[in-house]
Amino acid sequence: MFFYIRESRRTSSERPPLPVFLRTGLWLAPLFSALIVLPGCASFGTSPAADQQQSVPADNTQPQSIHYKTTPPTGTSAEPVYRPIPAATLYSLLVAEMAGQRQRFDISLYNYMDQARTTRDPAIAERAARIAQYVGSDTHAIEAVAIWLEEEPENPAAHQAAAQLLMEQGQFSQALEHLEILQDLAGISQFDYLAANAGQLPEEQQQALLAKFQLLSNKYPENASVWYARGIMEQHLRLYPEALLHIDEALKRNPAYLSAALQKARILVLLQRSDDAIDWLEDIHDDYPEHKGIQVLHARILLEQRKMDSARDAFAKLHKNFPEDSAILLSLALLEEELGQREQAREHLYQLLANQSHTDEAHFYLGKIAQEEEDYDTAIEQYAQVSSGREFLAAHLKASYLLNDTQGIDAARSYLNDLRGDFPQHSSELVRIEVDLLSAAGQPEDAMELISQALSVAPEDINLLYTRAMLAERLGDLNKLEQDLRTVIRLRPDHAEALNALGYTLADRTDRWAEALPLIERALELTPENPAVIDSLGWIYFRMGNIERARPLLKKAFDMMKDHEIAAHYGELLWLSGDQNEARDIWLQGLEQTPDSEIILRTLQRLDIDPESLSQN
Repeated sequence: MFFYIRESRRTSSERPPLPVFLRTGLWLAPLFSALIVLPGCASFGTSPAADQQQSVPADNTQPQSIHYKTTPPTGTSAEPVYRPIPAATLYSLLVAEMAGQRQRFDISLYNYMDQARTTRDPAIAERAARIAQYVGSDTHAIEAVAIWLEEEPENPAAHQAAAQLLMEQGQFSQALEHLEILQDLAGISQFDYLAANAGQLPEEQQQALLAKFQLLSNKYPENASVWYARGIMEQHLRLYPEALLHIDEALKRNPAYLSAALQKARILVLLQRSDDAIDWLEDIHDDYPEHKGIQVLHARILLEQRKMDSARDAFAKLHKNFPEDSAILLSLALLEEELGQREQAREHLYQLLANQSHTDEAHFYLGKIAQEEEDYDTAIEQYAQVSSGREFLAAHLKASYLLNDTQGIDAARSYLNDLRGDFPQHSSELVRIEVDLLSAAGQPEDAMELISQALSVAPEDINLLYTRAMLAERLGDLNKLEQDLRTVIRLRPDHAEALNALGYTLADRTDRWAEALPLIERALELTPENPAVIDSLGWIYFRMGNIERARPLLKKAFDMMKDHEIAAHYGELLWLSGDQNEARDIWLQGLEQTPDSEIILRTLQRLDIDPESLSQN
């Protein structure tokens, strides 16, 4: 069957899985293989519309035909109906099947859709719908399912297909209507599946779905799936007590409803009842001692509670029970690494490499262990083998800094240059790492040359522009800083960091406060709990002489983050307001975090305060 050929117009990662209802009725391809050696045509379906549209050859002779039995619609007991297929239809469908076997799904879909429209045959429409969904043509899939439903309105599979398509289109309320019909026609409950996939909907749509599930729980009071779905929707809406109540209702009606039982444990955790969740999972485990999901959830709850030793033991047991599961092995290795059990962690990480599974993570953490053991050559070797994933940049950042520390800046730069050639998609991030290295090495001019060269290739790279702006500030080039930040803001008006950086610089280094204030206010709208932005707003009010508005903002910023720059600002306000003892205390706290803070030292120098005097009171 060409449905199982891997290559298609979608990649395997993009291709939707074939649900059960899309795998039924796949008898057409073997049938057509047999028909290739037979003359004439055969019957399809029982559609009256198809009966009315038989084609007649040009010579007005009756076409030859081969008949076979079709399956009557679900729920009927009528005798099978036999009737011929027009030759043109048979030819078109043979072309479609042969095209599918040659992976020409465009030709296959075109012919199936053409015959679905022409014959109105539900079996052809069903096949067209499957092919359309397989290749990702939602428009054709919807049209084909509509034909199928029109011709077989009481076919459960058609309603199931319609519900799936509507969910993919985000039309969950309409999908629910088809699932309700599916329940009435065939007693099949898939309400929980719909609810589980509704978590990404806007809140108002989730509320509307919850209201419908409330009605359905009245209509089907003994249906466990409805109660479970209602609980899932309440969980999406953070109505955790109600969710727990209704999942318990599902379990009353079906005590063996394992997915509901697992969901109950998750909701108990959300209710901050982790101990109850663990007890509940232990009870379930007694009934299902071999079930992996129960054991994994139990281990993860222990991990979330930071019960690291217990979590490690739980994952060790999981690994023993399911030795082929590489995700469990990785979790065990990471727990061992965090607990300082380096030998066990190293053994399990090398096992992952031997299995060729989670190799990037394994190399990263092997590098981390080697670095902790001060085996820098091995650490660099392991970090260098990370080729993708979320560890990629962290690994190569660590490797470049280790190379800088052990072999010098030139070795680190050569390493990063080679990486940019091998991974051009990460060029921007790797340039920024090199810029940081050069800046830390006291070579800001070389850093500026490097990043400007990178921007000549990618002039609208926002991350590079922002990094160059920060480098320009260090070099005292405020014109370049302002130019780059304004470019960032033009390209991305909601870039809060750029808005704040430009506003703060104008407030701190110039008297252009009227320009600075709206920039900082906009940044605060975008990130209202950002202490750096709150500090900027307090600082501009201070610079404008509005001490009363500045004081609560700077205090709030410092309470949120004991940063040395915020300490410099807040301390200066307190000093000039007469609260000199409190100012000294704030500056000392800032210096505890950053003992060589240039901004605090500059502030003290400007106020003619001896740094040694801070600790004398």
